[in-house]
Amino acid sequence: MVDRAIDHPLTPKRRWFLKTALFIGAVGASLGGLVYWHRGMDNGKLTEHGRDVLRGLAIGIVGPMLPKDAAQRDAILEGHLAHVEVFLNGMPNVLQIEVNAILGLLGNLPTRKMLTGMSSAWSEASQEDIARALETMRMNPLPTTRLTYQVVRAVTCMAFFSNSDHWQLTGYPGPIEL
Repeated sequence: MVDRAIDHPLTPKRRWFLKTALFIGAVGASLGGLVYWHRGMDNGKLTEHGRDVLRGLAIGIVGPMLPKDAAQRDAILEGHLAHVEVFLNGMPNVLQIEVNAILGLLGNLPTRKMLTGMSSAWSEASQEDIARALETMRMNPLPTTRLTYQVVRAVTCMAFFSNSDHWQLTGYPGPIEL
């Protein structure tokens, strides 16, 4: 005789558990593949997705310091991206891999939506969208998302402010000669 109490719909069954585990594994592998596909750097060079993410982050983090003229702004952002590439290549391999993964997460639509709430690409987003996305990351209840925000903000700020060409934009006259 079969015990019908075991057949209750809220009691998970082994097959249900296996199907669920396989589904979660497939979704995780798909997201991991997309993150790898949209990674930030490849062979020491920023990828198109990495450039898009870093450009958007620069606009969101140091945007008020950038000139209003579009041509000057684009030139400064291109110089910033070149400086970020050199900066990232100077980091230890472990940190390069971690930053690369973060750029992949932010360059990929499903994971960008989960982390920032932003559904548009960084290049298509307005300054308000980018500011809202950064604020979402900064104030997120999950510590990993807040840490992601801190990493991208630190990389952006270190690369931007360590470039002496940008000092004039910030109002810093440079070091005092002694």
